[in-house]
Amino acid sequence: MEHLGQLVERLISSHGLPDLRGRTKLLVLQGTPFCNINCDYCYLPGRNSAARMPPATIRAAVQWVFANNLAAEHLSVVWHAGEPLTLPLTWYESAFAEVAHAAPRDWPLQHAIQTNGTLVDDDWCALFKRHAMRVGVSLDGPASLHDLHRRTRKGRGTHAATMRGITALTRNAVPFHVICVVTRATLDCPEALIDFFADHGIVDAGFNVEEIEGANGGSSLVGDAARSQFRSFFERVLDRAAQRGIRIREVRTVLGAVREIQDQARLGNDQNLPFAILTVTHGGDIYTFSPELAGLRHGRIGSMALGNVATHSLTDVLQGNVFQAMWSEVSKGIEACERTCAYFPLCRGGAPSNKLGELGTFAGTETMACRLGNQEIGEAVLHRILSEMKHHRILSRAS
Repeated sequence: MEHLGQLVERLISSHGLPDLRGRTKLLVLQGTPFCNINCDYCYLPGRNSAARMPPATIRAAVQWVFANNLAAEHLSVVWHAGEPLTLPLTWYESAFAEVAHAAPRDWPLQHAIQTNGTLVDDDWCALFKRHAMRVGVSLDGPASLHDLHRRTRKGRGTHAATMRGITALTRNAVPFHVICVVTRATLDCPEALIDFFADHGIVDAGFNVEEIEGANGGSSLVGDAARSQFRSFFERVLDRAAQRGIRIREVRTVLGAVREIQDQARLGNDQNLPFAILTVTHGGDIYTFSPELAGLRHGRIGSMALGNVATHSLTDVLQGNVFQAMWSEVSKGIEACERTCAYFPLCRGGAPSNKLGELGTFAGTETMACRLGNQEIGEAVLHRILSEMKHHRILSRAS
């Protein structure tokens, strides 16, 4: 495996730009930072601003990716940050036209959107289908869990509105997945959570731990007791999901990591390698590494904006002080994880946003998010796979 210090030297040298070709898998575009609700665990700064990304910035962002040969073969444009559906339908029709105009004609662009679901109706569903969009909905389970944290700006629960959106998606046959944030309260009811999803026709779910990152400085999952509780929770989730026919994102993630364990040339992961994910805010500012870093200012580091799509080239970004300082720390963190952690093949060095939020540095190693979201989930998934293999082996011997 190439030493990460050598990689950074190649990345920022005048001869290193070809190493970035085809690197960007996700282009995250922030149409607006505004959100119509006020979740108490939200990591986003500036979500009171109703600013919009102008058409020229959309066009410049896409052109920037292709002009610098960054686009991976299957590049996805993800509309995220704030609540994307607070922008009107007509804005997205124009935005998609700008994207199509800026990208090469034969490039297979895929649009995706992550929404809180409260504004989804038949008209939005028609747009999703017309553009074959991938749709994710943030849903923390039944109202008793969801409304604990996902509330309106006036403090009311948002569950009923989100479920109206899910009903519209189902009625219009729009495929979607849900992302559920796991808090301390969630740990007590894994079966009820999965049953709720299954009873409402939800067949694909992912679980995010309540993370310390960005504007969110705390988590109800902090503490030694939460680790064993989380492990039990996720094992029971896997059992119930198998019974109810629900696909779990984390199973796919762990199996994908296992398949790539022998790939010694693979460095890091999409969140800690430069430009695997590229985030552009509504004003055109450029961010890489974890999307949760977009718009964030840190007391020690300052702004993590690397430049702007209207004024900075890729060479400007790579040679800039912000990128070099960030990458120096991030790469040290990956190296430290590789040296010290047995779970490195599963996560390849963790998420910079979690390290900064919990440890105050990108150069750190283990975080709470890592212990729960990678280590305990990895153990639970692999234990279940081994148990199923043993069960099938016993049955085959008996037959």
